Amino acid sequence: MKTNVKLVAGGVAAMLLPVAAGIAFFLWADGAAAPTEAARPDDAETSEPPASPEDADAPVPSPELEPALARTHRSSARPAPRPEAREPELPQADREDAPEPHEPELRADGPVRVRRLIVATGVRAHEPTGAADTFELHAQAQLYAFVDAANATDEDTALEVTFEPPHGEATGHVSLDVPAGAPRWRTWAYTRHVYEPGRWHAVVRGADGRVLARRAFDVEAR
Repeated sequence: MKTNVKLVAGGVAAMLLPVAAGIAFFLWADGAAAPTEAARPDDAETSEPPASPEDADAPVPSPELEPALARTHRSSARPAPRPEAREPELPQADREDAPEPHEPELRADGPVRVRRLIVATGVRAHEPTGAADTFELHAQAQLYAFVDAANATDEDTALEVTFEPPHGEATGHVSLDVPAGAPRWRTWAYTRHVYEPGRWHAVVRGADGRVLARRAFDVEAR
């Protein structure tokens, strides 16, 4: 009887030995692989797949060293808006509606007004002579401002004529009397002190100081 029990126990032990060996091998293999998995805690925090063995020697990019443009996709980049094209503005002298550079400015309103203002080198028979827009410096003894005025008031009035240079003090300051009720009164003033080249103006002012007429003329050096 004892012999039979020993035989049965020995058979069971022989059957369990391979099973125990397999369990021990499985536990050993699982324990050896566990440190490898624990060494990659950052894999869950990145969207990039783990590197393959072929890429082990490839250089690792440094985001902080890459230019900012490398982060922009072509599909999302938008070109800078272009400013609206504008037609170039013409200089004042080239516009069709621009007045001539030497065209006189005449104030049309008011009872006292200037009908004509002409710059000339002389006056003969109550009309200007040598009228021009450009004069040579010191080529004439004096320059005239010829004034054709009208006075619709019941009182005599006085006009003041000045010759104003581009810089410095004005010359002339001549007072011209215009009779009351005169529809047309021709008179003039002159100056001998045109002393520098440039754009000058002959200016006529009323008794109240308002500018009634202005005309530009140029003085050129030799």
